[in-house]
Amino acid sequence: MSVMKRWLQLSFGLLWRTYVLYAIFAVLFALLVGKLLLASAYFLYLKPTLVYGTLALVVVIAEMGFKLNLLRALFGKRLNLSASQWRTCIFSLGLLLVTLAVLNAIVAFGAPYFWVYYKVFGAPAIAIAGVLVTAWVACNKNTSVA
Repeated sequence: MSVMKRWLQLSFGLLWRTYVLYAIFAVLFALLVGKLLLASAYFLYLKPTLVYGTLALVVVIAEMGFKLNLLRALFGKRLNLSASQWRTCIFSLGLLLVTLAVLNAIVAFGAPYFWVYYKVFGAPAIAIAGVLVTAWVACNKNTSVA
């Protein structure tokens, strides 16, 4: 299989898994934490930051502490990645989520008039680009042990 075809296959596989994981976690987060906090403008601005940051903690702690890779748990065996490639994917996802959380906080409080545009166009574009880069790194990761 060509490198480009493998990269595209892995990219789309990781992309939908990442969005499903994010959607499930965002709904659970909204049900648990949304009931505790009032639906104020500040919470509206901060909710993506809290969701991204908390999900980053959850995926990294699940991998490091419990050896549970949440991306692999979402039908990940079909992607045929080695354990080191899966670790690269999950830590890259954690870094991507932390980056999205920080950017959301900066935009929400630095330029609140621009936040809606960032939320609709910027955050998804950054997330897709991050997953594409993660897939590229995972595809080109050397799996042999020296």
